[in-house]
Amino acid sequence: MPIARLLKFAPILMLGTLACSGDGSDPMGPGVEVGEDSLPPAGTAYHGDSSHRFMGGSAVLTCSSHGTFTSSIEPPTTIDTARSDYFATFVGQLVLEPPLVASPVTHPLSLQVHMAELITLAGTEGTTRTFDAELATFELGGTTAPAGVMVRESPSVASTGRTTITALSGGGYHVETYYDVWLELSLDGGGTWQLADNAVHMTLGPPKH
Repeated sequence: MPIARLLKFAPILMLGTLACSGDGSDPMGPGVEVGEDSLPPAGTAYHGDSSHRFMGGSAVLTCSSHGTFTSSIEPPTTIDTARSDYFATFVGQLVLEPPLVASPVTHPLSLQVHMAELITLAGTEGTTRTFDAELATFELGGTTAPAGVMVRESPSVASTGRTTITALSGGGYHVETYYDVWLELSLDGGGTWQLADNAVHMTLGPPKH
């Protein structure tokens, strides 16, 4: 069967790595200290606290990776929404269980994920700026994708989040970001889509090595 590829995204602005692991103990995550005022900050990664489950667990998408983003955008200074488009590396697996398949099968994944974030200034208090955020695009593609498999951010359920940037007295910034990510899965090349049973809480932190 043919390999599924996804080409929905806007022009690429950055390249990085997505890491899906974490304990979910802090809604905002540990955050990072960085030298530049940018989003997402260079030298950071996103981490998820669980796996995406579909159709009662008949399909489970997990990922595990490490790395950094190599470019970013300046945070908006007005109420206008800024858009950040970029690629990241998705390394993990998709597990399919009966009745989707005759017997359980695990598909290793090493794919490009194309993401787009919408960032809007919500307010400023002291040295801290708060931004409303939405993960507008999250799609997987690549030559190692299982035949017919496609993954996208849900067009019907928003993956919303928040970012705070605090200027530090000694210089630099402390940045915290989270998203609650809703994905959809297709097993027939985009003919039909299944919304995940759960959102995955994704936070910004140092890259895992």
